[in-house]
Amino acid sequence: MSQNWKFFKESVRHFWQVGSLVQSSRYLVDSLLADVDFAESRLIVEFGAGNGCVTRELLRRMRPDARLFSFELSQVFHEEISSIAARDPRLTAVHGCAMLAAQMFAAQSVDCVVSGLPMGNFGKCAKLGVLSTVHAVLKPGGHFSQFQYSLLDYRLMKRHFPAVRLGYTPLNFPPAFVYNCVSA
Repeated sequence: MSQNWKFFKESVRHFWQVGSLVQSSRYLVDSLLADVDFAESRLIVEFGAGNGCVTRELLRRMRPDARLFSFELSQVFHEEISSIAARDPRLTAVHGCAMLAAQMFAAQSVDCVVSGLPMGNFGKCAKLGVLSTVHAVLKPGGHFSQFQYSLLDYRLMKRHFPAVRLGYTPLNFPPAFVYNCVSA
């Protein structure tokens, strides 16, 4: 079964959790990873790994000694990420919510957090929980990337990060905005 079909089926079953009916385009992936310093990043965390289109690109760009922990709530997508991890020892697939990261990593130990979570579908408490987790694990000056299909949370990001660069990717379905943020 093709990856696109698997993604679509899981999206239909759990739309509020997945947030899109199609996987991210290569243009969105490039925009999401544009500000990541792969030469220096040794510990990268991915929230909402989905079927692994961002995961595979992270692994392709990462240093040989870097580690990637990909969090995914969907069992179907977690199995996809686990199959990638079976071929690349730098990847650890975590079946669970993003907020588990605060329990797994020492405070301010993560170089970069890349998120495909459908934050636009989350309530205020869930959004604040995710951002609190990002702040808890991210090193000072660390990078946080998040994409969304609206500007709904632009002010929220500006309140939580001293530097936010907003990008737009029209070559995605639907077109997406990318928040590239730097922690204090």
